Amino acid sequence: MTRILFKEVFKTDLDAIKENLIFIGDSPNDEPMFEYFPNAVGVANVLEFFDRLVFKPAWITKDEGGFGFAQLAEILVLGKGA
Repeated sequence: MTRILFKEVFKTDLDAIKENLIFIGDSPNDEPMFEYFPNAVGVANVLEFFDRLVFKPAWITKDEGGFGFAQLAEILVLGKGA
């Protein structure tokens, strides 16, 4: 579905740009995205499932839940905490 979204909405080949994107997730159902995106980020609570993941995120935030998402946003927007 993500490939279709990028093709239809953004008129972009996702495979061609995936190295320029960041995916962030927090649970085992995000594992296919952790595998696909080289810059995948896991919110800290993904550590609860880490040993069950075959494909792990490249980075993990220090904070859990929404605070982890906010931490990544702060790093990206403000360059803080990097």
